Amino acid sequence: MEDKTNTREQNEFNMAISYLGRLNSLLNLCNAASTNYDARLWFKALLALHRELTTEMKEEEINEWENIRNKINELLNKQQRQYIRTHRSELSAELYTMLDKTERKLRIIMKESGLQARMKDNPTSNME
Repeated sequence: MEDKTNTREQNEFNMAISYLGRLNSLLNLCNAASTNYDARLWFKALLALHRELTTEMKEEEINEWENIRNKINELLNKQQRQYIRTHRSELSAELYTMLDKTERKLRIIMKESGLQARMKDNPTSNME
């Protein structure tokens, strides 16, 4: 009798296309939010992107996320307090840099996981 305690049956269909579509939508949202200096939306998109990528991440990358999330939350709260005091909404350079670094880290994970396919050479260039 076969031991099935550590195995799961594999479905003949997978969600790869749906998964890549979600990643693409989240990356587009990150681009729009960063262009518009919308820190809260950018952060929410990064949180969702992180959730999608956890299956591709190493344990230390997942653990590091807690510190990153806390730091960004702290900076967002600081920005909110400043807005309450001054009625001016400005994205601090520190917060922008932190969000940007975080997005770049997630993009690197995508690339290292093979989720961003490399461009193949032009097939017509081999024709002689």
